[in-house]
Amino acid sequence: MNFKSLLWILFFISVQDVTSYEDEYDDDYETYDDPKPLNCSTGESIKGGNVTYSQGGQEGSVLTYHCGLDKYPFPVSSRLCGADGQWSLMRSAGGKPVTRATCKDVLCPAQLQLDHGDFWPKDQWFRFGTTQNFSCMEGFTMYGSAHRKCTFSGEWTGTPPVCDNHADDCNDPGIPPGAKRSASSFHTGEKIVYQCQTGLDLLGSAERVCLENREWSGSTPRCQGPNTFDPPSAVAKAMAGSLAGVMDVVSSDFKKSAATASFGRTIHVSEGSHINVYILMDTSGSIRKEDFEKSRNATIALIRKLDSYEVQLKFHVLSFATEVKDIVDITQTYMSSSIEDVIWNLMEFDYHSHGRKTGTNLHSALHRVSEKISFFKQRGAKSRFNETQNIIIIETDGYANIGNKPQIAMGRIRQLLGYSLTSEDHTDETMLDVYVFGVGDQLNKKELNTLASKKRGEQHVFILKDYQTLGEVFNSIISDKSVTMCGVVQEHVSKEHESFGIPVYSKPWHVTLRAPEWGPKVSCFGSIMSQNWVLTAAHCFARASKDKVSYQVDIEHGDGRVRSSRVIMHPKYNTSALKHRNVSEFYDYDVALVHVNSIPLSWKARPICLPCTVPASRALKRINSTCQQHRAELLPHETTAAFFSHKNSGRKQTHIHTKGQVSDSMILILSSLFEKPQQCCWSVSET
Repeated sequence: MNFKSLLWILFFISVQDVTSYEDEYDDDYETYDDPKPLNCSTGESIKGGNVTYSQGGQEGSVLTYHCGLDKYPFPVSSRLCGADGQWSLMRSAGGKPVTRATCKDVLCPAQLQLDHGDFWPKDQWFRFGTTQNFSCMEGFTMYGSAHRKCTFSGEWTGTPPVCDNHADDCNDPGIPPGAKRSASSFHTGEKIVYQCQTGLDLLGSAERVCLENREWSGSTPRCQGPNTFDPPSAVAKAMAGSLAGVMDVVSSDFKKSAATASFGRTIHVSEGSHINVYILMDTSGSIRKEDFEKSRNATIALIRKLDSYEVQLKFHVLSFATEVKDIVDITQTYMSSSIEDVIWNLMEFDYHSHGRKTGTNLHSALHRVSEKISFFKQRGAKSRFNETQNIIIIETDGYANIGNKPQIAMGRIRQLLGYSLTSEDHTDETMLDVYVFGVGDQLNKKELNTLASKKRGEQHVFILKDYQTLGEVFNSIISDKSVTMCGVVQEHVSKEHESFGIPVYSKPWHVTLRAPEWGPKVSCFGSIMSQNWVLTAAHCFARASKDKVSYQVDIEHGDGRVRSSRVIMHPKYNTSALKHRNVSEFYDYDVALVHVNSIPLSWKARPICLPCTVPASRALKRINSTCQQHRAELLPHETTAAFFSHKNSGRKQTHIHTKGQVSDSMILILSSLFEKPQQCCWSVSET
C-alpha cells in the first residue's frame, strides 16, 4: 500500500466518524424543547379593590387595579408583565418601592381663601360627600355657589364663591379650591399671583393682570390633584366653546346674540377660511398598543368632527417617540386636505414603526411643526400664511424625557407667527391655538400647562383618565346639532328613537309649503337653499311664470314655521308652451324660488348643497374642484348627463339619486348651472 492510498483510507474513516458524531448530536439536540415563556403571577391583589389581566399574565399582559368610584389605586393604576415573568415595579411619588397596592380615598382640595367672606368647615382636604359652605361680609355680594359638595371624582359641584362690591376697576376673579392668592384690590395694571397647596398642580394662568378693558389677562386657574381628572363632559364643553370662536360659520343673527352670551371667543371665520391642524400623537414606550389604537380612533373622530365646519382644513399628523414620524404631511396639499386620505394614512400607520427608540421627545414633535409653519411662511401669499389659523393638538401620557425642552420649540412657533415669547396672555394670538391633552396619572402637568394657550374665558389644557375617555371627549366635542354645514344629516338613529316616536332629521333640508288658497289637503315640498331661500316647484303656484302670486305661503321646516315674502318662478316656465305641438302639459323649467325673512339653521334645518359652490366642494370632499367635476360626481352616468344636455322639449320629470347631497327638486336646475364653464365656486348668496 502506497502513501497516497493510506491517506484516502484515513480520510474516509475520519469523515465517517464526523458524520456519525453529527448524527448523534442532531438526535440529542432534537430531544430539547424550546424554553416556555415565563408568565407573570395572576394572583396579585389590591387592598380594597380587585385586579384584572389583559392577557392572562403572559409577557406584555397588563395588570389593572380597580377601586370604587370614590377611591383610586395607589401607587399606580396598572403594571406591565416583562419577559422575566415579573410585573413592573411599584414606587411612590418619592421613589420608594411599594410592595402592595392600596385603594385610597379620592379627596377634594378645600377652599383655603375667600376675600371679604368666610367658609366652614375649614380643612385642607375633604372626603366624598362633604359640603363646604360660604358667606360674604356686609356690603359684599355673593357670586358663585354658597354651598359646594365634594364629588367622587375629586371635583366640587357648583362654581368657586366670590364676594365682590365692584369698587375696583376689575371684578374679583375668584380663588379656586386648593389655592391662595396675593393682592386684594384690583386696579388697572395690578397683578395677582396664584399658588396651589403642596401636592396640587396649577393649570391655567398662575399670574393675571387687570387690563384697561377691565378684564383679567390669561385663563382661569385651577388646582388639580395627582389622581383627579377633568370630567369628559366639561372638557368637551370647554374645547367646543373655544373651537367655536376659531372655526364656526354662523349667521349674523347668531353673532349678535352670541355677543351677550358665553360662547367663548366672538371672532368667527368666514366661509373658505383656511385652518392648518397639527396633531401630535405620543407613541413612546409607555403607550401600549391597545392604548395607541384608542388614541388613533379618538383622533379620527376628532378629524371627522372638525371637518363638519365650513372652513378649508389641512392636516399634519405625526407620531413621536425618540424620533418623529410623519403620518400625514401638510405640505402635500391634496392628501392633507382630503379627510379620507388623512384617515387612511392614520389607519395604515404601524404602531411598531419606532422600534426600540421609545423615548418621549416632545421637543422634536413641536420642532417638526415649526418647520412646516416656516415652510408656509417662506411661501408667503402663495400659502395664504397671514390668513391661516394654526391649531396644534398634543396627545401625550407622560414626561418629555429626551431631547431639548419642548418650550423652546413652542417659542419658535410663536416667533414665526409674530407673537411675544414673554406674554402670559395669549388672547391676541388669533392665528394660534395650542390644545394639550394629558392622559393618565403619570404626567408632568406643569410642563404641559406651559405649552397650552392661555386665553381669556377659555381652557386649553385638559387632564383625562385614559385614552378611552379621550375618545369620548373627541366624539362629543362638536355636536352634530351645532353644525350648519350643507349636506350634514343625523346619520346614527337608535332603535329608541324609532320605538318612542322621537323625530329623526335625516333630511333636514326638506320643507313643506302650505297655503289657505290650496286647501287643507294640498301641500308642496321644497328644499332649503339658504337662510333666505327655498327651492320648490313652480306648478305649486301657477301654470305659467307670467301669472302673479299675490298670496303668501307658510313654510314648515324641522325647527318651526316661517312665512314667504315673495315667489320667483323660472321665466321660461309655461305648462301651455307646447300645446301647438299637441303636448297638453309641458313641465320644463318647473322651478320656483321662495324668499323668506330667515330660517334659523340648525341640526333640524340645514341647507342642501348647491353645485358649483364652496360648501358643495366641502361636502363632496373636493376642495378647489370645478363645476365639471361636480357634474361628474353628482351625475356619474352618461345617460343621466345626456338628459341634462338634451334640448328637446316634452321630456317628463325624472327622479335621479345623487348620493344624498342634492335633493330631487335641485336636479332640475343643474343643467343651467353646468352650461357655465366657470371655475368653482360661488357663495350661496351669489347663486
